[in-house]
Amino acid sequence: MFTDLLQKISDRENLSADEAKHAMASILTGTVPDAQIAAFLFGMRSKGETIDELTAFVQVMRENAVKLDVITEGAVDLCGTGGDHSGTFNISTAAMFVVAGSGVPVLKHGNRSISSLSGSYDVLLELGAQPALSPANAKICFERTGMVFMFAPLFHPAMKYVMPARKSLGMRSFFNILGPLLNPAGVKRQVIGTYSRDVAHDMIRILANLDTVYAMTLHANDGLDEVSLTTLTEIYELKHSVSSDGTRFDPADLGYTMYHEDAFLGGDAVQNAKIIKAILSGNSTKAQHDIVEINAAFGIYTSGKAESLSVAREMAEASIRSGAALKALNDFALCTTTLNSQEQL
Repeated sequence: MFTDLLQKISDRENLSADEAKHAMASILTGTVPDAQIAAFLFGMRSKGETIDELTAFVQVMRENAVKLDVITEGAVDLCGTGGDHSGTFNISTAAMFVVAGSGVPVLKHGNRSISSLSGSYDVLLELGAQPALSPANAKICFERTGMVFMFAPLFHPAMKYVMPARKSLGMRSFFNILGPLLNPAGVKRQVIGTYSRDVAHDMIRILANLDTVYAMTLHANDGLDEVSLTTLTEIYELKHSVSSDGTRFDPADLGYTMYHEDAFLGGDAVQNAKIIKAILSGNSTKAQHDIVEINAAFGIYTSGKAESLSVAREMAEASIRSGAALKALNDFALCTTTLNSQEQL
């Protein structure tokens, strides 16, 4: 019974993996009342979630997702938890086109804005794309362009049973960190930015329990859920199911200069789209260019296409300079718009 699990966590006892799977499976069937879901989320947060519990939650949510059946070899997802309240423009969304322009397949999973003025979905709309593709059209888009955006609500329909409780609770829960771990294509290479160092550490440990080939989770010391160019960034690395204790990345190691955090500020989706277009067109500030370039370099390196971060940086720079990144954006926008129009007929 679900109430038995509520009693257990209220007593601050950890759930077994089977109990955690049962709890999540029950929630995703829509049979658990909103009040009990809210109590579960609050109880788990108060008790403190274990890595085994979180891994079990991810496994059940992946099983219940609508799958995108594509070849994931060499493909990468760049995403973040959000919640850093930094006010930057959509850095990882801009980086996705730079990565794709370098010849690396991109399987990006994302959503509308939750805690910021512009989420990846929102800015993609302003860039002329139609990001809410059906799973069937998402597959076509990826096979045609080598990149796709998977709009979370269309691939995780059972999450509708959770949203009322999350909204009524009004506080961060474990669902805030599970999203980036639920890529519907089952991508095995990821760069995940997080809102805290502890979350970055937890995420890499969860990924180590799953079918992950290579991943980096990161958190910048200025609070950014991206690789920062204002300070050092804490990086956790996973390779061959073994996670590192963490390292500090200094942008100076790749020849970057530091900037003031104001140099990366964005606004709403309209303003952020203008910034992204300027970057891909070679008309942005150097700070805007550099922060997208370095984050794209991490994506390229994680894909396995570059033997080092310095080589990955060169590839990212070439993607922007040659116009390949801008072409990737234009091709993506045209493909998604065409597919969406055909679907409406």
